[in-house]
Amino acid sequence: MEDIPVPTENTFDVTLPATHSYLGQNLEELRGRTILDDGIYMNLPLFIKQSVLFPGQTLPMTVFGAQTIDMLRTCIQNDRTFGVVCYGYPEMERIGTTAEIYEYTDGGIWLDHGRGEFRLKAKGRQRFKILRVITQDNNKISANVKVLPEITLEPPFLDQRLASLDRLRISIDTEEDMKKQERVENMDAALTPWPAWVYRQYDPVRLSFRIRQHLQFLETRGGSVPKDPIDLSFWVAQNILMDHNERLMLLSYDCAISRLQREIKYLVEDKIYVCVNCESFIGRQSHMFPMNKEGPQGTYVNPGGIIHETITFYHIQGVILSPSTPSIEYSWFPGYAWTVANCKSCRHHVGWKFTAVESNLRPKEFWGLTRRSLKNKDLKVKKKK
Repeated sequence: MEDIPVPTENTFDVTLPATHSYLGQNLEELRGRTILDDGIYMNLPLFIKQSVLFPGQTLPMTVFGAQTIDMLRTCIQNDRTFGVVCYGYPEMERIGTTAEIYEYTDGGIWLDHGRGEFRLKAKGRQRFKILRVITQDNNKISANVKVLPEITLEPPFLDQRLASLDRLRISIDTEEDMKKQERVENMDAALTPWPAWVYRQYDPVRLSFRIRQHLQFLETRGGSVPKDPIDLSFWVAQNILMDHNERLMLLSYDCAISRLQREIKYLVEDKIYVCVNCESFIGRQSHMFPMNKEGPQGTYVNPGGIIHETITFYHIQGVILSPSTPSIEYSWFPGYAWTVANCKSCRHHVGWKFTAVESNLRPKEFWGLTRRSLKNKDLKVKKKK
């Protein structure tokens, strides 16, 4: 598997998928930005989906239900904000993320069976906790919520560090920079009750640097990994395949340090991806390939309104393709045609193969697999005692 060559040429404009142009060119742009005060109590209309929305994540939607459309129209007239939470059993999850609509089109066209169509793009903004769910007679769901703060801690040695060493302090961009900074931190720690390595475990800059080291394979393939610890903590949770409960746990944390600590433990372990239905091998983390400026995982919506969180790979195995002709209709990647891909062992739908229809496009082909069709497994083999 390691001998599979990585595509070295990429002529595709990775900014295109993030525009979600398949939704049409007639969307109206909403200007401004809504920022809710930390700790505020408010009522939010709720949209319940099958996956986790993180702050910074783009959410495209095509909605047909009249009641949901009415809710979205009301949102646009007010602060353009609604809440997104996950399905849970026996009840919905209590932690969610606000979504702010920034582009939309209200078709005003009533389709068969009395349904309208409403298309929008929204951006995940802030976390919230549900205090009480309110279901109205018309099946509209809202909730009384508390907007959760994002806690930012000061650098570990801010109060104890020696002013005489300030001239030696540098920003960490390389491994050598980090070693130089460690020597300074060791001297700072001499004034504290604990050794420097204890404090380093809670240094967001150092944690971010370590995570970016593990993600260098994405940057060498044209990906863009955030440097800011808060943005990075949400980016990793969004783009790396994790268990659903793990992602919910990350969303519940109120500090980037806690998220980064959990994520770095997750990234150092080598992972393979298997079919969620039969556990047949499909691919591995090192074969991810970013075809979207937002990362290797993008959130897209199909014509039926079904939202797919899709991870792109340059190589997978254990799948078979639909015999149908590749289609460019509603393609999430302009210039590429898609073909349905199913697990070879159990025929479970896992995603699509995308093939270039323009001769100048590189890569010539790649794969987009849905998050819900995969699960990860450790490559480690446990030794017998």
